[in-house]
Amino acid sequence: MSRIVRILVSVVLLVLVITLADWKAVWSVLRTVDLKWVAAALGLAICDRLIISYRWQVLLAGRSLALGFALLFRIQLAANFAGSFLPSSIGVDALRVTALCRSGQPMPAVVAATLVDRLSLVLASLLFGSAMLLVLAQTRIPPDVATFVFVMTAAGVLACALCLYPPVRRFVRASVLTRIPERFRATVAAVAEASLAYRHQWRALCKVIVTTLLLFFVRILFAKAIALSCGVDVPILDLLLVIPILWILVMLPITIGGFGVQEASYVLLMALVGIGPAVAVSMSLIEHVVARLASLPGILFVGDFVGDRKVPVRDDLANG
Repeated sequence: MSRIVRILVSVVLLVLVITLADWKAVWSVLRTVDLKWVAAALGLAICDRLIISYRWQVLLAGRSLALGFALLFRIQLAANFAGSFLPSSIGVDALRVTALCRSGQPMPAVVAATLVDRLSLVLASLLFGSAMLLVLAQTRIPPDVATFVFVMTAAGVLACALCLYPPVRRFVRASVLTRIPERFRATVAAVAEASLAYRHQWRALCKVIVTTLLLFFVRILFAKAIALSCGVDVPILDLLLVIPILWILVMLPITIGGFGVQEASYVLLMALVGIGPAVAVSMSLIEHVVARLASLPGILFVGDFVGDRKVPVRDDLANG
């Protein structure tokens, strides 16, 4: 029922946004799309997957799991392809964890690395979006949108600080873990300890920070290429202002694959930098297509990770 509701919300939002933008104007933009810039966007989308796979590899290595990049990239593509039909990135992470656990890797270490990978990217997106608002917004962003971003960022930073605060950790061990069913308690405790251990691994964290900044740079260039494919040249500073807010809004798991929410967010945010609804909707639709094309090779590997058989970690892949 939950999935049906999300599909209905996706369809309703998508139809509503396209109707308000005038579907004839949207079609007019899509007919004249510059395929050279679409190809450039596709190349950047593939770079995005490569960087994400490397971040994951760094965090897994921090838990003494020396896995090859080729294997992790293959899993990432499969998870991204399957995740196109899921309401949030949680499903993608669940597939990544399942793939490595079925290959014989220890679950606490794999879950911890994947959890830190996702949460650190979410927190970095919030911090980046807030920073761009403070530096570039002036009066262009509606107060409600800016407040939403700032509140989400403050909540994320506070949650992270609480997790690192020793009295909170002692309280969780004494009062929260004891309420978890005994058969899960040891695993949850092991995942928590493995996740918190990253606070002492500054070399790995520095690599993650650098690769995250590179990832954001690639994603801004991706948005630039998408805009150019629709015949508009949006200044980089404008993209730095609105695109991080778009990332935050699309995190909301209320539709399937972000359909509808992404289109509405594009129309709202691109209007702030002078881009009309027809172009904004076209940019969003092209982004959906390009993102799924980048993950399309993952269809070749989905069966390996969601079927019943165990996935072997072959020597050539494990050695990268």
